[in-house]
Amino acid sequence: MNKTKTCLFVLLAFLYAEAASAQTLEERISTLEKQLEKVNATRNNAPQLHGILRGKYEYQPDLEASRFEVRNARLSVDGNLPMRSSYKLEVDLCDESQIKMKDAWVRVNPWKTLRATIGQQRMPFSIDAHRNPSAQYFANRSFIAKQVGDMRDVGFQIGYDFKTTEGRKLLSIDTGVFNGSNLDNQKTAWFKSPGYSARVQYYPVKGLAIVPSIQHQQIADRKASYTSLDFGAYYEFSGLHLEAEYLRKHYAHDVFNDCNAVDAMVIWSLPATFLENRNSYIQGIDLFMRYDCMDNHSDGKKGFEESNLQSANGETRRVLLQSDAKRQRLTAGITFHVANQHFPTDIRLNYEKYWYAKGATPKESEQDKIVAELMIRF
Repeated sequence: MNKTKTCLFVLLAFLYAEAASAQTLEERISTLEKQLEKVNATRNNAPQLHGILRGKYEYQPDLEASRFEVRNARLSVDGNLPMRSSYKLEVDLCDESQIKMKDAWVRVNPWKTLRATIGQQRMPFSIDAHRNPSAQYFANRSFIAKQVGDMRDVGFQIGYDFKTTEGRKLLSIDTGVFNGSNLDNQKTAWFKSPGYSARVQYYPVKGLAIVPSIQHQQIADRKASYTSLDFGAYYEFSGLHLEAEYLRKHYAHDVFNDCNAVDAMVIWSLPATFLENRNSYIQGIDLFMRYDCMDNHSDGKKGFEESNLQSANGETRRVLLQSDAKRQRLTAGITFHVANQHFPTDIRLNYEKYWYAKGATPKESEQDKIVAELMIRF
């Protein structure tokens, strides 16, 4: 009888020890999971450093001259913050040989895909003009992206994404109000008539995007203004990217003739099977072609001149000075993607052919040229 009691006591003690050990193990696992969540949260909130370096060589046959250029030396820091907020700081150390701040904004996401951003940022407008240099297909930007539609400003922007039940993005809307052409001097950027911009991105089917947008800005020290309407679309399938965009820029009070601009491109990414050796130095090849054109254009930076026209009250009318001449361009080329897991590297070769209207004076850098570019991102 005593032996039975002793065995039962030992068995109960063993089961109790096992239960206590299991409970301790669960507690340890729970503690480790909480620690892991803290580590992941810390990683997600850690600042992320990005950059892009673009070096170019250009040769212009008409001038029989060449030049080397550092087109971009851009650094950016972005990250997430507690309470569903984020930030971005971006500066270019060599934007046309000048140091320029590009982005400096903070953002909150108070509800689902709703986002509100305040600070210096690119105005939501166009397809090609909204691309970061790291996302561009060509060595030189299109006329829409460089001359006619490119605009950053300081202001407030709000956006929202609509998704399908499967989680695919269906519609994205972004709109904002801005100081209005006072990027360089925010302290004196008081306005009575702000700039504004809005862009809609509609994805009816996979691979297709339809993008209408509108932009209004003050120029020439707020003595003139313009309103631009843009409609673009692109379609991606089987390694092909097809894109077209049309922009019309209307100047208030007829201070300059309306400017029309067109951009159309095709990019073909060769399939991986084209490259037999997966360990080769070149891991991808893109072939591309673009046609773009624009009318005479004024960005307002040169100010006004007296014209031969008269206003309704008989006074001589002032008009904006022209900054860009009417022209057409055809660009063709090839991009080699170098095998680099941590620092994506592209080697680009472009040829640009220009056609100017009769009597136009081309800018020195806007003529027929051969362009070789090396771009590294991180």
